[in-house]
Amino acid sequence: MHQPGAGIWSYYEQIRQLQSQVVETQMEVLKIVARQMAEVVLNGGRIFTFGTGHSHMLAEESFYRAGGIAAAVPMFVPMILMLHESARMSSQVERMPELAAALIDEYEPQAGEMLFVYADSGVNGLPVQLAIEARRRDVTVVGVCSFQYTALAPLSKVGKRLTEVVDYAIDNHGTPGDALVTLEGLPWRVGASSTIAGALIWNCLLTETIFQLQNAGAELPLFASFNMPGAAEHNVGILEKWSRINPHLPDRNIKA
Repeated sequence: MHQPGAGIWSYYEQIRQLQSQVVETQMEVLKIVARQMAEVVLNGGRIFTFGTGHSHMLAEESFYRAGGIAAAVPMFVPMILMLHESARMSSQVERMPELAAALIDEYEPQAGEMLFVYADSGVNGLPVQLAIEARRRDVTVVGVCSFQYTALAPLSKVGKRLTEVVDYAIDNHGTPGDALVTLEGLPWRVGASSTIAGALIWNCLLTETIFQLQNAGAELPLFASFNMPGAAEHNVGILEKWSRINPHLPDRNIKA
């Protein structure tokens, strides 16, 4: 029998170690990616984010939040990608690579911009094909997945793994199947890691990007919480510029 609190400590210890591995083993590629992100922002470009299923939360993590940047554009297709619309359909859609070109056409990323593709298994057809389509348009693509998982998962009809079709691959250090903690007497595990690791990766990169922009003396397209004094006026200035090229941002007349 498990003692009270054993599950809390078991997950906490494993996720803490995983987070250290994510950052400490990938510092060089993280710095390179952040440098690319800063260049995109300096040039007035956008950084697109995409994920299906629970990875969709990581696309939302990038968007319109305190401490976030206006250059982040999530690829939102609520009726087919979000779990709360239809869990079954969401699971089916992420295996439909034929939707990738239409999705790219909808957002029209330009050469020199960036796309983050979050896909824990790294093999489902839609995210892999989306990365391929984006690179055909000279968009720099960053794939975030579990290297261990994608090495074992069966390929889709695209016939490629995400790590094989992106410019930069970042390992979320998750285990195959995502969940971390083993259960005695059962083949299944509990406690997923990909969401926490993905949010960690994004916010590490985001913070480094802002540091580099600040070093360059650039204007920071950084949102502040509307609950903070002076934030409304600050945010309106950002929205006035970036809502012109970020289709999901509200217009500049938004009220606090």
